[in-house]
Amino acid sequence: MPMRTWIAALMMALLFALAPAMAQQAPQPQPPATPPATEEAQPPPATSNGAKPAPATEVPAQIAQQIARLSSSIDAAEKSIERIRDSDSDLARLRSEIDQTLAETAKIAEQVRPLLAAARRQIESLGPLPAKDAPPEAPAIAAERERLGTVVSNLDGALKTIDLTEVRARELIRRITELRQSLFSRNLFERAQSPLLPYHWRLAAQDLPTTIDFAEYLVADWLKAASDVMSGVVAVVMTALAAFVGLWFGVRFLERATHSPPPDGRNFIQRAQRIVWVAPARMLPALAALAILFGGLNQLGLMRLPGGNMVAALLSAIVLTVIVGTLIRVVLSPRDPELRLVNLTDRAASRISWCLIGLVAVYAADLALSEIGRALVVPLSLTVVRTFAASLAYAGLLTALLLTPFTPQPVPTATSDAVMLPVTTRITPWWFKLPLWVLTILILATTLFGYLALGRFIAQQLVLSGTVIVAAGVIYLTIRSITRTIDQPDNPVGYMLTTRLRVVPARLGELAWLAEVLLTFVLLAIAVPLVLVQWGFTAADIRDWCARAFFGFEIGQLRISPARILFGILLFIALLFATRVFQRWLRERVLQPRRVDAGIANSIETTVGYSGIALSAILAISYAGLDITNIAIVAGALSVGIGFGLQSIVNNFVSGLILLVERPVKVGDAIVVGDQEGNVRRISVRSTEIETLNRARLIIPNSELITGRVLNKTHRSLMGRGVVRVGASYTADPERVLAILLACAKAHPQVLTEPPPGAVLDNFGVSSLDFFMWFFVADVSRAGGVQSDLRIAIMKAFKAAGIEIPYAQHDIHLRDLDGVRTLINR
Repeated sequence: MPMRTWIAALMMALLFALAPAMAQQAPQPQPPATPPATEEAQPPPATSNGAKPAPATEVPAQIAQQIARLSSSIDAAEKSIERIRDSDSDLARLRSEIDQTLAETAKIAEQVRPLLAAARRQIESLGPLPAKDAPPEAPAIAAERERLGTVVSNLDGALKTIDLTEVRARELIRRITELRQSLFSRNLFERAQSPLLPYHWRLAAQDLPTTIDFAEYLVADWLKAASDVMSGVVAVVMTALAAFVGLWFGVRFLERATHSPPPDGRNFIQRAQRIVWVAPARMLPALAALAILFGGLNQLGLMRLPGGNMVAALLSAIVLTVIVGTLIRVVLSPRDPELRLVNLTDRAASRISWCLIGLVAVYAADLALSEIGRALVVPLSLTVVRTFAASLAYAGLLTALLLTPFTPQPVPTATSDAVMLPVTTRITPWWFKLPLWVLTILILATTLFGYLALGRFIAQQLVLSGTVIVAAGVIYLTIRSITRTIDQPDNPVGYMLTTRLRVVPARLGELAWLAEVLLTFVLLAIAVPLVLVQWGFTAADIRDWCARAFFGFEIGQLRISPARILFGILLFIALLFATRVFQRWLRERVLQPRRVDAGIANSIETTVGYSGIALSAILAISYAGLDITNIAIVAGALSVGIGFGLQSIVNNFVSGLILLVERPVKVGDAIVVGDQEGNVRRISVRSTEIETLNRARLIIPNSELITGRVLNKTHRSLMGRGVVRVGASYTADPERVLAILLACAKAHPQVLTEPPPGAVLDNFGVSSLDFFMWFFVADVSRAGGVQSDLRIAIMKAFKAAGIEIPYAQHDIHLRDLDGVRTLINR
């Protein structure tokens, strides 16, 4: 470390050490100067009544040292960033160090904030300073106030230093990101001479013998070291070979034992299930053999030699080819259509799989040769030739892939046993092949015109990003096939949910949709960062972007935090669920019909429900970071414009509140509105639901029940009156008829004795004496049944007493009787 850095760090530590003393010696506007630091460390003097001031916490020495160290590290990073601006590895290392500094600053800030809050609470406990004309406070209290003020000043200064260090660190991270992006772009678009020029090939021919000699030297040195432990090398090789052979035969036997496709073939889910274990099983023999080989050679010390780097590069290339190649062969399955996830013919699947495996092999070989080139310190001329050859190989394999017709499987026709071949060409599907043709031409053009790095980058990212995208696509298709066929009997997930977890089949669709959305988001959260990493973005950059996007970003003066919004939504759902649970508890345990009137119970339950919704919304909005005051202002401004449009809704809302509070109509009441009659079943904020006598549901806006005329038969009491009208012949004794009517009414068990029933002679009718009888029942809803019972009883009593209920009598006058007689005589 330069001398200037040491001096700066020493001065910073000295300033932090002397900060309390300097703050005490500085003149203050209100209280007198505090004692020296040596006296401040001692407990404050006791007052005359024996009380001691409350202790306060200074900035701990360890925290002060950490703050000084972090500030010094940021100073050193600011000085070194320009020196290493052309080295991507050094910039990445510096970025990692600054990330550690940010993490430490966050931890220190969490330690200082509670100390500062505690000191401020102690100052608040002392109360405000006395006024100018008031008596001065006690000397001990004044000294304690001064001491606490110094503590708050020191802690606040330390916290501000931490915040400043964090701001400087984030500014450095932004600067490093810009430098790395600029360096990446400069290296990527740097142009050299075209590899077609003879100059490169002559220079490569001159440098090739030297490189070969050095490679032979390293290989000979490695083989010499291997010959010293030849017995161990032979044992390792034989063990790896035995593991490969044994596992290969074991996997083949397992596949044949489990290869029993159903008669109608496997669906997509069953194929994906089989691939889940078939792919790792087929990789296992080669990977196990390579792992044994690498581990054994490393144990013998051969991998730590200079030639061991080349062996490790070769083994890594083989591992990559085995993993990706096996996945390609399993997904396309050229020899096993029962496992093929893509709808292709055997020939198309075979050619496509070989082209893709060739691309992966070229990529793995290019990486291995690059690592070997670093070990051999290969000249630039040979690197240009290697890059040119790899780009040509990429372009050739892509061209072969694009010229392959993607022919689907033949489809049987509905009219015969013949099969119908779908029409395909070499350019279909165009949405897939057209971008690849563009990239292939771009690889060739950039390579031929001297942009070797750009051409190699496009080719490599085509392989890497394509692998990630294809793998994500296969996984997405598997997810979609499971979720969208979950209600079918051959779906294992749906079968498990319905049989083991007892999920209602009607809910399977909702659960499947929710699962598909969540799993798709998870898949994107994994696949997108992988693609971004391949395209040159660092994991730290992606982490920072995700943190800013999730925990908050600013648009102008507005700060939006998706995390707080998400947590606010979850809080609203949780509080709403708690409200529903509380409502259910009230309805089933407290507001039972035997204990509380149904109308009162409905009013309480509805009020609790809407109050819970309002409280949940307010708390969720506040937690999400939205200012309720601003929302109220905006709502007030909007209410002026949309008030006329929402006038009826607001009117019904207010009327609903009046119905719940004033209760002119309540649940269970029998009411008549216009020509409709029924019982109130539900009162909501906007409307009231009435069940008519025909069991139909009548929805009435609440404002009609407040402003209109409503007949409420059970407003104050359930007791109601019923009437029966009956006619008797003019030969009957009216007094006897009245006695019979009253006797029938009094004999009915549901007719109340108080108020007593009554009967009167109502009118002299055309054909009969019209009598009118009334009675009262405890529940007006039963009045109709009582009326029917009384009519039957009256009819039986009239028959027993010989009283006739006459029919209606009519006098008929016939005109023009002479014409009628003439017609009869004819």
